[in-house]
Amino acid sequence: MTQNDDYVLGRGIMDSVRLDAQHLLWKLHRGYELHPHIPVTEYMKIAELGTGTAVWIFDLARQLPPTVQLHGFDISESQFPEKGLWPQNVTLGVLDSLVDPPSSLSGQYDVVHLRMWASNLRESDISTLTSHVKHLLKPGGYIQWEDADLVHQRIKGAEAEKFERNINEIFKKVGLDYSWVSNLPNSLRKQNFEIIESETGYFKPELVQLCTNTYLMALREIIQGIKRILSHEMLLSITEQELALYQLSLQNTGSIYNWSPLVLLAQSSGVDV
Repeated sequence: MTQNDDYVLGRGIMDSVRLDAQHLLWKLHRGYELHPHIPVTEYMKIAELGTGTAVWIFDLARQLPPTVQLHGFDISESQFPEKGLWPQNVTLGVLDSLVDPPSSLSGQYDVVHLRMWASNLRESDISTLTSHVKHLLKPGGYIQWEDADLVHQRIKGAEAEKFERNINEIFKKVGLDYSWVSNLPNSLRKQNFEIIESETGYFKPELVQLCTNTYLMALREIIQGIKRILSHEMLLSITEQELALYQLSLQNTGSIYNWSPLVLLAQSSGVDV
């Protein structure tokens, strides 16, 4: 773990299970791991930033030729599977994506994948991250990004709506700004990426409950992370919301708590701006 690691979510076993369930959610929502517009070549190299449990990398490795190299990077190795379980063409390693990558990785990748970075960044300026991606990509390389738009949500039920209002106030007080996700296409255009696809919307009815379940689990992790940095004056208010979230999680029916899925595919021109 590096000194820049201020990840607000958890890395325990339940947190890893939640990440894997989110992978299922995205898989059912989109129907693919690698975007079908990305050409597959025999010796291509693919990187994932914020790989977590590496579930996307492992799933993709089953579908591509064994000559394709797949590299998963994260600021912490604590959620990586044991090394003996890695496919032969998969490598996992520690990398801080908020600084320039080492020169050995510069221009090495045909594709860089990012997913669910909404809670990884503490501010709305994502130029450091997108610049890092651009350094990794070959000219003409692709960035595939799926994220949670936490500003445009689908919330249903009186208790869910009340909790959303209260937790959003706490997010503002501790400086958690999720607005950058909605503006992601424009941010990438400023880095001279060509946007091939940008899509937002809502989950189909059969996926709503899975999103609600995983989102409530993630909010529990976020609250625990916030408690580690809170002043004593705010502890009471966050504890009240922790209890409200627990009560909300007991309601298996009647409440919807969904974020909006954002899917983006862009291509690098290889020209700096």
